[in-house]
Amino acid sequence: MFRVEHPDYFWLLLLVPIVLIVFVWYWRQRRAALDRFADRELIPFLAPGVNRRLPWTKFGLLVLSLPLLVVALANPQWSAQREEIQRRGIDLIVALDISNSMRAEDVKPSRMERARFFTNTLVDELTGNNIGVELFTCTAVMAAPLTTDYAFVKSVVSTAAPYQLSAQGTNLAEAITTAEAAFDEESANHRALIIVSDGEDHAGEAAAAAARAHDAGLLVYTVGVGQSDGTLMPIQLNNGRNDYIREAGGGPATTSADPSTLQEIARSGGGAYFALGGDSENLAQALRAQVDRIEKQEFETQEFSTYDSYFYWFLAPAVLLLLLDMGIGQYAAADRR
Repeated sequence: MFRVEHPDYFWLLLLVPIVLIVFVWYWRQRRAALDRFADRELIPFLAPGVNRRLPWTKFGLLVLSLPLLVVALANPQWSAQREEIQRRGIDLIVALDISNSMRAEDVKPSRMERARFFTNTLVDELTGNNIGVELFTCTAVMAAPLTTDYAFVKSVVSTAAPYQLSAQGTNLAEAITTAEAAFDEESANHRALIIVSDGEDHAGEAAAAAARAHDAGLLVYTVGVGQSDGTLMPIQLNNGRNDYIREAGGGPATTSADPSTLQEIARSGGGAYFALGGDSENLAQALRAQVDRIEKQEFETQEFSTYDSYFYWFLAPAVLLLLLDMGIGQYAAADRR
C-alpha cells in the first residue's frame, strides 16, 4: 500500500513556476543590459568570459532538483506488512456538572476547575475504552460522543463552563437518562457512567433513575466535589465587574455540596462514590480499578500497516543536481581565470 506521509509539502511545488518566472525576468534584464553595453556580435570579443548557455544550464539543474526535494520532504512510503489489532474495553461516559453551583470556590481554585482537571486526568487513566462526555445542568447534552479520540474528549472537558447551557439548576436524573440513551444497545453490561458533580439536585429523582439504568446494564459511579458549608458563587458580569449569583430577591445565593445524594445514586446504580480531594491521580487510579472489573467487550478489529520510507530515492538525485550546479559555477569561474 502506497501513501505520502506529509502531503502538505506538495504545495511547495508552486515554487517551480515562481522560480521560472523570476529567472525569465532576470534573464531579460540581463540581456537588455548587455544590449545596451554593445551589439550582440561584439559581446564575445568584448566579454569573452560571458557564457549565454551557462545560466540556463544552472537554472535547469536547479529546477529539476526542486520537485525532487519537495517529494523527498513529503516522504513517499510503501507498506508490505499489515497488522490486525483487536481492542477490548467498555463504553464509558463522564457526566460533568456545569451548573452555576460549580462556580463556588470552597475548593481551590473552584469546583469547576477542580472537576475539569480531574476529568482530564481520568481520561488519561481510562485510555483503551470508548469515552464520551456529557455536560448537564437541569438539561443535559452529549458534548462528545463515545470515541477513542481522547484529545478531542479532553478539549471538550477543558472548555466546559456554566455559560454553555443557559438553563440552570441541577437535574441529576436527566443526566443519567440522557447518558443511558447515548449508549449502544449492544454494550449492555459493558458500560459505565461516571458523574462528577457537587451533588445539588433540584429534581430529587436521581436515585430512581440510577436504579433503572442499573437494571438495564449500566453501572453508575459518582465523584463529589465541594464542601457542605454554604458558599457564594462568584461570576463576572459583561462589564467586567465581579459579582455573585443572586437569588430572586436580589441577595447573594449560596450553594452547599451534597455528598449524600451522590452516595445514594452510586448505591442505586451499582457503583461507588468517591470524594474529590486534592489528589486527582490517585482517585483516577481508584476509579480505573473499579472500571477494570467490568466485563470487557471486543471492539472492531483495527488494521495497522508498517510503512517504509523512500524519501532518499528523491533526495539523493536532488543533492547530486545541486552539487552539479555548484560545480559548474566553480568550473566556469576557474576557466575565466
